[in-house]
Amino acid sequence: MSKSTPARYSPLMVTLHWLTVLLVFAAFVVGKAMGRLPNDDSAKLMPLAIHMMLGITMLVVIVVRFLARMRTPHPAHASTGNALLDGLGKFVHYALYLLVFLMAVSGMALSMQAGLPQIVFGGAGSLPADFFDFAARAMHGFIAPALFLLILLHVGAAFYHQLVLKDKLFARMGYGR
Repeated sequence: MSKSTPARYSPLMVTLHWLTVLLVFAAFVVGKAMGRLPNDDSAKLMPLAIHMMLGITMLVVIVVRFLARMRTPHPAHASTGNALLDGLGKFVHYALYLLVFLMAVSGMALSMQAGLPQIVFGGAGSLPADFFDFAARAMHGFIAPALFLLILLHVGAAFYHQLVLKDKLFARMGYGR
């Protein structure tokens, strides 16, 4: 490892990583909870507003995170010693960026198609009878489980590195020495 290749991620990258985790988790939980409420129930407006704000914040954070990742020094890829697994690891990291980005963009497209900003934040009108009437809802609904599965793969791989390979991978994505 050279002087220009750090052993761990910068505090900025660590913060953006864990903020992304928090935002994705919160948006997923709120999205699942509000999905159970009928669209003619006014109680759906508050969780929908929270979900929309989380999504917009998530979009900003993931774009900033990707740009920072491209412009700042970061540790070398954590190798498993297996070329196939190493390639899969690199693919999964970029796929996570892409799916988080597409999740937020598809949510914004759905929001625009359904007129949600005016309804949710402006009090003008009521929610559509069914969000599945909008094309972007299919994309939003397809990306969510795909993202969830990629996250499970990512977390599983991190634990594999930490507990099986014992390469102290977790230290790279934490604060401190």
